[in-house]
Amino acid sequence: MNANAIDKAANDINNTAQDARKDVHNAVDKAAEKAQPMVDKVAASVHSGVDQVGEKINAVTDSVSSASEKLMERSKEWTAAAQRAGETGRTYVRERPATSLLVALAAGYGLSKLLGARR
Repeated sequence: MNANAIDKAANDINNTAQDARKDVHNAVDKAAEKAQPMVDKVAASVHSGVDQVGEKINAVTDSVSSASEKLMERSKEWTAAAQRAGETGRTYVRERPATSLLVALAAGYGLSKLLGARR
């Protein structure tokens, strides 16, 4: 082959490659144009789903926070009631030591009979 034939073959190959390249670019552009509405629709759907999940998480967080506050309030009430009961018991023992001792002895005896009967 001579130099002109080689140049012509190289030129033909280059032109064919350029045409194939343009065809591939055009195909990719067409596919992207057709896919874009679907991508937008999927993205909008995902955003909506994420927003719904976020709202549900906020609702659950609010419920847990409210329940926690109620539990803390009840805990304070129970603590105060236990302190009042303890103070009432101490006052009773100070005012009536003999009666308190007899009640404690009777309770101990009753418990020993109950627990001893189980053996």
